[in-house]
Parts: sequence; C-alpha cells; structure tokens
Amino acid sequence: MLNYIKSEFYRIFHSLSTYVTLGIFVGLALLINCGLAIFAAINPGWGYGLKAFSRNFLLQLPSLYVYAAAILVYILYEGIGKNGSLKNAVAFGVSREKIMLSQLIVSLIFCLGIMLVTLGVYFASAYALLRHEGIFSSADVMQQALAVLPSAVASLVLAVLCVDLTDRGVIGILIWLAVFVLVPYVCQWIGYQVDFFAKAASWMPMNFMDMMNATEAFWQTKDGIIKCLVSGAAGTAIFALAGWLVLRRKEI
Repeated sequence: MLNYIKSEFYRIFHSLSTYVTLGIFVGLALLINCGLAIFAAINPGWGYGLKAFSRNFLLQLPSLYVYAAAILVYILYEGIGKNGSLKNAVAFGVSREKIMLSQLIVSLIFCLGIMLVTLGVYFASAYALLRHEGIFSSADVMQQALAVLPSAVASLVLAVLCVDLTDRGVIGILIWLAVFVLVPYVCQWIGYQVDFFAKAASWMPMNFMDMMNATEAFWQTKDGIIKCLVSGAAGTAIFALAGWLVLRRKEI
C-alpha cells in the first residue's frame, strides 16, 4: 500500500492538472481581494474594501470547504479506472480496500495542501491590498475551517467512493450531489411536517452550514461544534464502511 501511495503522489506532482488546479484556486483568492481593492480605489466612499469584509466573505460560506473537497477528489481521480493504474495495483497484490484507503490518504493531504496555500494567499493579499478595519480576523476564518473540517472529510470520503464506483465522472458527481446536498434538503422539507425528519435534517452539514447559521457563527457555539464533529465523524464512518462493503465486490 505504501508503494501505491508513493506512486499516487508521484503521479500528482508530475501532473499538469495539479498545478492548473492550484493556480485556479489561488487565482480566485487573488481575484476576490483585488476586486475589492479596485472598487475601493475607484470609489473612496465604498465601505467594503476592508480586510474584515474579505474575511467575512469566507465566513458566510462554510460549505465552501465541503464542495472544494469533492471537486479536488474529482480532479484527482476522475477516469482513473480507465487508465489501467487500478488494474496494475490489483495485479501487484494491493487489495481494493487498501486502494481506497490510499486514495483517501492522498486526497486528504492534497486537499489540505491546496486549502493552506489558498488561504495563505487569500490572507496575504487581503493584508496587502485592503484597509484594516472591522471585527473579523484571520483567526475567525481558521476557527471556522477547523470546525467544518470533519464535514469536509466526510465529503471527501463520499467523493472518493463515488469516483471509484462509477466509470463516468458525471454520474459520480450526481451521486455525490444527491447524497450530500439533495437528501438534506428533502429531509428539511419533510421536516416541516414530521418532527423526526426536522431533527435529523438539523444534524446534516448542508443544513446547519447555511448562510443564516453562518451569520450566527455556529462554529463558535457549543451546539454548533458538536454538530460539526458528530455529523462529520458519522458521515466519514458511514461512507467509508459503504466503500469497504461495495468496492471489495466490484470488479476493476
């Protein structure tokens, strides 16, 4: 398994798509702060060219990390079943369970690296370009990121499972959207009539990470942190178990 992990890192670091992806994430971070700085320079009375507003932009989008994890997994492993690398790994004695575990480890490290670089560029560009006013700090953004990290990991595990299960990336994306996005919204809608579904929906990340709860800084409350940890751990365990049960029976 260790050799497979090493080969995956070699493939990633020698792939053009890796650096294009990093460039896109960094470019978007720069674009946001440069846009704020340009508008503030054109309109001196404009009140949003602030570091605090830049940070608040991220604070209002906690689910961004969940979506980013799924997108990065898709970029890493979409179409991997077609290039023969999985068959080669199995031929050399690596079990399907170990392949998925290796993909999870590689994906997690890759996603954390992209996140740290992107946030670093985001904070640095905001510091260099925007006025220092407001109450939100970089520590608030990092606190939020750490709180939603378990849910992002669950998203990552589900994304790896979806990519491994399907040969077509679009189908994998649709499965991920159905499980991680559609099901919570359906449960929330049914919950208006049935209390059980309302309680279940309140523990699903895409519901408690909505903009209203983000405005109330759920990641700074005891109940919010508990929901982040429990839902993330439960999702990770459920999706990992599903992957172990399904992929060991799937032909590669």
